Amino acid sequence: MTKFKAALIDLSGTLHIGKTAIPGAIDACRKLHQNNLRVLFLTNTSKISSSTLLNQLRSMGFDSTVISGQECIMTSVSATRQFLLNNKLRPLCLVEDELVKEDFRGVEMQDPNC
Repeated sequence: MTKFKAALIDLSGTLHIGKTAIPGAIDACRKLHQNNLRVLFLTNTSKISSSTLLNQLRSMGFDSTVISGQECIMTSVSATRQFLLNNKLRPLCLVEDELVKEDFRGVEMQDPNC
């Protein structure tokens, strides 16, 4: 049997609906961590920052034994940031809301090349 090393888990509709955790979701995620599985939580939201999303999840009961930190959450904004940094791209313009501005920290826009 193949032993899994990681899990990718969607957030909205899988772990929570609105501001309510889905029954069993917190315990299931905790068991993944207890079994030393690397877990990355995914969402396509671009309306809020990763830190705000983490705070919302914390308020639902997803403590640090379930989601260790912001680095475990991948949003569409954080994926874009990582792509820009990995490829040394400097965009001419980023259209972002103040709520996600912190997720673009470190992305250079001087002397644009894309």
